[in-house]
Amino acid sequence: MISSQKITTSEVRKYNKNRIFKLIYNSSAISRQEIADTLGLSLPTINQNIKLLKDSGLIVMEGSFDSTGGRKAQMIMVNADARFAISVNVRANELKVALIDLNGEIRSQKSVDIEFSPESDYGVKVSELVDDIIEENNINTDNILGIGITMPGIFNSDNTMIISSPPLNTRDYKTDNITSRLKYDYTVQNDARASAFADYWYSHKNENAHMDESYHDKFYLMINDGVGGACVSNDKIVQGEHNRYGEFGHMTLYPDGRKCMCGKKGCVESYLSARNLSSDLGIQIDEFFKKASEGDAQCVKVLDEYLDNLTTGINNLYVIFDRDIVIGGFVSRYLLEYEENIRQSLIDKYSFDTDGRYFSISSCTSERTDTGAAIMFLSEFINSI
Repeated sequence: MISSQKITTSEVRKYNKNRIFKLIYNSSAISRQEIADTLGLSLPTINQNIKLLKDSGLIVMEGSFDSTGGRKAQMIMVNADARFAISVNVRANELKVALIDLNGEIRSQKSVDIEFSPESDYGVKVSELVDDIIEENNINTDNILGIGITMPGIFNSDNTMIISSPPLNTRDYKTDNITSRLKYDYTVQNDARASAFADYWYSHKNENAHMDESYHDKFYLMINDGVGGACVSNDKIVQGEHNRYGEFGHMTLYPDGRKCMCGKKGCVESYLSARNLSSDLGIQIDEFFKKASEGDAQCVKVLDEYLDNLTTGINNLYVIFDRDIVIGGFVSRYLLEYEENIRQSLIDKYSFDTDGRYFSISSCTSERTDTGAAIMFLSEFINSI
């Protein structure tokens, strides 16, 4: 929200322009009168800003609404082709690239089976895939906002080095081995943090479009082959003093417990990750949850222990931070069947009054959460209009 003190005319104009654009952006189609009514602005102000946004290629007029007795109102909508971002996901044995339009839709994607390597040839392959997807889709390079790269691991304070990444089997890896050949702006992000941001962004897109306030803080516990997380506040990832904010997977659940990939014992990750869950019984995670759902005694026992550990971890986070908590990652889709059981357990474990509604399970697809680092470019651009 803009401050009420010492506001210049140019600040008011920029503020109104941004409000108008965000309302259009979060609406599938909208009329000038709807914009005026929703934002409480005059039609001359609306018309002036509509012209500016149209001249800059950010919006288009396509079709008309049904008449309610007078002249048909034009449909105003965002030009999805006005800007693009590129998503790059680095995994142990796969490299995936996607083209994301201004609406956050995946327009094209491609992947190659390739083993991660700290050698320079790997960076060459990343650059080639990025160039290929841009050329194949005939994208004007001036409209590329940036490249969002996600990698699993613990980063240093400015994300220029991965200090440790057990999934990639690397330590002290300088990210410029990948970024030095890129021709566009870029950001390199921890994969769990980026996924959390994507979930946050997509889950709020089109909701409460007229609101000027940022959405309230949310904590994300991302459960994949590892366990990570993030806090999203004011449309940004909270970094922390040492860029470790949200490394919930390395909270201690059981002192002197299971050995974790980080080298310590009893970490949340060593009990909740998909890797550990499936290895407990030597079966794939799909088969594990299928058997548990069918009542297999051994799988049910392991699942009960898993959910007990999960709710203990969530409860600890909630007691400390008192914020909404969302479970994401590919394991989350298996947990939907047990959502109410989890909520009841959280109610039972919490020391104060709660209905457990602070907890939810993400409904965002893995395809979308993979684009989180690229979505950061869209979010920044939209806020800058």
